Amino acid sequence: MGVIHQVNGSRGPAYFGLPMLYGIAWLVCAFVALDLTQGADGIAAVWPSSGIFVAALLHFGPRRRAMTAGWIAAASMAANLWAGSGFFATVGYTIANLLEGYLVFALMGGRARTNMMLSKPWNMARFGAAAIFAGSFSALMAGVLSGNLTLAFLSSWMSTVTLGMLIVTPVILFVAQDPQGHRNLVSLRALWTVMVVAILSIAAFGQADIPLLFLPVMAMAIATATLGLSGAAAALVIIATLGSLLTAAGTGPVSRFFPVTETQVLFFQLYLVALLISSMPLAFLLAQRGRDLAEIAETARLLETAERTAKVGHWRFSPLDNSARWSREALRICGYDEDAQPNLEDWFDLHHEDDRARVRSFIVEATSHALPFAFEARIRRTSGEIVHIDCRGEAEADAKGRVVALFGTIMDVSERAETMRQLEAARARAEREAAEVRNLAETDPLTGMPNRRCILANLAEAMDASEITGEPLSVAMIDIDHFKRVNDEFGHGVGDKVIKQVADILCDEAKDSDTVGRIGGEEFLFVFPRRRAGDLCVRCEAIKERILAADWEEPVEITLSIGVAELATGWDERDLMRAADRALYEAKRAGRNQHSVHQS
Repeated sequence: MGVIHQVNGSRGPAYFGLPMLYGIAWLVCAFVALDLTQGADGIAAVWPSSGIFVAALLHFGPRRRAMTAGWIAAASMAANLWAGSGFFATVGYTIANLLEGYLVFALMGGRARTNMMLSKPWNMARFGAAAIFAGSFSALMAGVLSGNLTLAFLSSWMSTVTLGMLIVTPVILFVAQDPQGHRNLVSLRALWTVMVVAILSIAAFGQADIPLLFLPVMAMAIATATLGLSGAAAALVIIATLGSLLTAAGTGPVSRFFPVTETQVLFFQLYLVALLISSMPLAFLLAQRGRDLAEIAETARLLETAERTAKVGHWRFSPLDNSARWSREALRICGYDEDAQPNLEDWFDLHHEDDRARVRSFIVEATSHALPFAFEARIRRTSGEIVHIDCRGEAEADAKGRVVALFGTIMDVSERAETMRQLEAARARAEREAAEVRNLAETDPLTGMPNRRCILANLAEAMDASEITGEPLSVAMIDIDHFKRVNDEFGHGVGDKVIKQVADILCDEAKDSDTVGRIGGEEFLFVFPRRRAGDLCVRCEAIKERILAADWEEPVEITLSIGVAELATGWDERDLMRAADRALYEAKRAGRNQHSVHQS
């Protein structure tokens, strides 16, 4: 609400001055019309003041409409008293002048249609009907209030008031509402057009020797073609003004052929109506064309802005004549000059040699079967820069199904491609790091074989699989005999080498789905899926023999004790490990370098 108050409080002189200006214009036009173009009973041939008031009502808001009505009421009283009308007649004329304007305003929609554009045909037709009705009503009101109900008075009042509205109101509104119309009327071209219209009007109404009433028709056509709707309205005002002045002065064909004033007025009014009706269709078509062109230009501008912002362009290829149309952004993406229009083959050649055949196959398939297409590829600009593009489009077919054109969009996705490359590199790096971390977490640092955590996890998975499939599962717990003596006699360095060499032999003995790992110190665990404990004796003997036959760096004798256990029903991991540990204990008690199988 604060903003509204600020705006209202900042109204300058123009806000209050325009209603007064309308009132002065009304008074001047009334003086001129009453003084120079008087007809029967002091009624002017054309009453432009009525058009001025209606234009103000249709243009202004409520407050300035009221101010304008006050100024025009004062102007009407002054003009009619100056023309010699009695006081009561003047009051009647003034009331009629005000009512006619407000009646047109109401018929045009009232407050809901303020600033209605008369440049639209339907609005203009509605305005014409409203002007005729208001003119008739005004004539009747003026006749009743002034006590003059003669046919001559009523028809003269109605025609002059109606013509005034039809001629003057559009000109004012075109200038006030249409910026382009305003620019047209203040241009150098408008000056020359006005001069041509004035010269042709003077030639038609300034002499009577040669009938040249067709010249104003030419003038209207020239003004309409040159300046559009605003030009047609302005030309009609010029013709009406000069025609009225010259006819009132007794020159021109109207005065010669119609000696009676009332007949002159009637003919001239009909002439102006004919000019108005004949010029408006062309004027409306030109105005609509101008609006359409402006809308198309604005749409094209917005499209170009959107394409430039989004880095998306478009193209259209016609295989029938090998022609092409490119948007500016599409040319920029591909590295072409703005005035270039490369054809389809030129575009193919622009693609990276590794992508060219694939892109061509997409386009050929779309052209052959009228299918949509979408692909990503790389193009090499003339500068050598590689650009990643996303291209999507479809084939345009005629009524017979023949492809007549290909339309596509092209998007610069180089940033996205670079982002994806970086993400892929980051993902690969993260996977490597995760694998390294996992390897560190699951690998024994001394031997490189699975550590206790990893081998026990493998055992848990094998137990779950055994429970599901019903297949047997066995484990072997292995311990290096007298390992403490090795460390004591030869040092921990030799002990570590022994552990590593034993681990290498055990890993080499693992077959198929077998897994082996170090569970601590000199102890190892072998997991044998789908193997029964009794069937592992041969494997255990083979392992012990390899240990005995191994070449040890130090003069030490290394042997292994092995305890084997098979998973029994109802056992968990701890039960199985305890069983294997008991079997290992039995093997050591039997003299070491032995293996023992737990008996359930």
